[in-house]
Amino acid sequence: MATELDKDLLCTLCENIFKDPVTLSCSHSFCNECLKKHWTEKDTHDCPVCKRRSSKDLFPLTFALKSQCEVFLKEGSSESDPICSVHSEKLSFFCLDDQQLVCSVCKDSETHSNHRFKETEEAAEERKDEFKDFLKLLKTKLRLIHQVKGDCDQTAEHIKVQAESTVWKIKEEFRKLHQFLDEEEGARMAALKEEEEQKSLMMKEKIKALSKETEALSITIKATEKELRAGDVSFLQNFKAAEERVQHQLLPEDPELDSGSLIDVAKHLGNLSFNIWTKMKEMVSYSPVILDPNSAHPQVVLSDDLTSLRKVEMKQELPDNPERIDHFISAVGSEGFDSGCHSWEVEVGDNKAYVLGVVTEWNPRKGVIWPGLWRLMFSNGEYKTLSPSDEGSDVMLATNPKKIRVTLDQDGGRLTFSDSDTDEHIHTFTDTFTDKLFPYISTWGDVPIKMVPLQVSVTVEPHD
Repeated sequence: MATELDKDLLCTLCENIFKDPVTLSCSHSFCNECLKKHWTEKDTHDCPVCKRRSSKDLFPLTFALKSQCEVFLKEGSSESDPICSVHSEKLSFFCLDDQQLVCSVCKDSETHSNHRFKETEEAAEERKDEFKDFLKLLKTKLRLIHQVKGDCDQTAEHIKVQAESTVWKIKEEFRKLHQFLDEEEGARMAALKEEEEQKSLMMKEKIKALSKETEALSITIKATEKELRAGDVSFLQNFKAAEERVQHQLLPEDPELDSGSLIDVAKHLGNLSFNIWTKMKEMVSYSPVILDPNSAHPQVVLSDDLTSLRKVEMKQELPDNPERIDHFISAVGSEGFDSGCHSWEVEVGDNKAYVLGVVTEWNPRKGVIWPGLWRLMFSNGEYKTLSPSDEGSDVMLATNPKKIRVTLDQDGGRLTFSDSDTDEHIHTFTDTFTDKLFPYISTWGDVPIKMVPLQVSVTVEPHD
């Protein structure tokens, strides 16, 4: 008997009619024993459907739902077996040739002459066994659908969280850039204002001096003109003093406008944006490898700029998307390489346990991912190299590097590790790299591991 009511009375864990049903705070219901078993196996108190965490260990039985299940089962068991519509006899046989139920009279009739028969009970049992196998497959698929739906629900929520977090980080980066530009604009405006005030003051003082000199010359000119109008005797009597007065006014050099009196506009505007950009490089950095947060293990926390990672004790609530590594506490680079030479430096500091290397694009991210991984491992004070063709080789180093350079020559088939500070060679893998490779970092130590930014430089070259 299959009705729409069946679906509401099925436990999504065992796919059977509820037995002692309990309902979580998220309104999803399960058999009491099924839920306990699920929580024990998964070591979590999440809802198997929507993944919402439950703060309770035990829930009271949902008697209304239990009552519905009991009524449904009682109605299903009270159904009477159908009889032959022609002979009103019990349908005791199943015709294998016509694939239909028949009574004893139909069995002996001409219609079913030379047909093969089995008793209804035997035929039903055989087909029930077949349907049980089908039912197992259907239940398995239904469980998978519920699981994937739960993952999709969690992913949908995580997308919102990712978007909000990314928006905040983008705004923060632009806030820093805006602050830098505002401060730079203010400094340049202040420099312009200072030059304007200095040169305006100089010009004001020069104008004042020229005005004073003009006044003195005007007085001398008037006095000289008066002497010229005087009689000869009087003129000669005052000639000596008048001559000295005129010569005194003629002694200073002729006034002129000093060079550099105007504002040095070229200094303030010349290559303005280039000079600001050159200065800006001091506050920005470039990393050759950006880690992919969607690949990070739930116990890995990445920095805001996605260039460093550290281990945390508690697993984060993250979607189990295909890209996410679920076995090793690690993350991979956001961009892979399929040709050419590439190099990046990793600051390991005093980290006591880590793995550096590259992993193929096709390598599954779930479970053990060794088949497509070339790596240098440091643990318990020892270094070891491992690859798909090498299960482990010891490496002896005089000192523990603080920074390790990883160099990938994909076309040449070489992956090299070296000490960035001393250039000491650590190990080189020689292999044929045919797949896209992604940088790989793993740590189960407490010290953060981070990418070393490259030095940004600006070179001005003349046009040909």
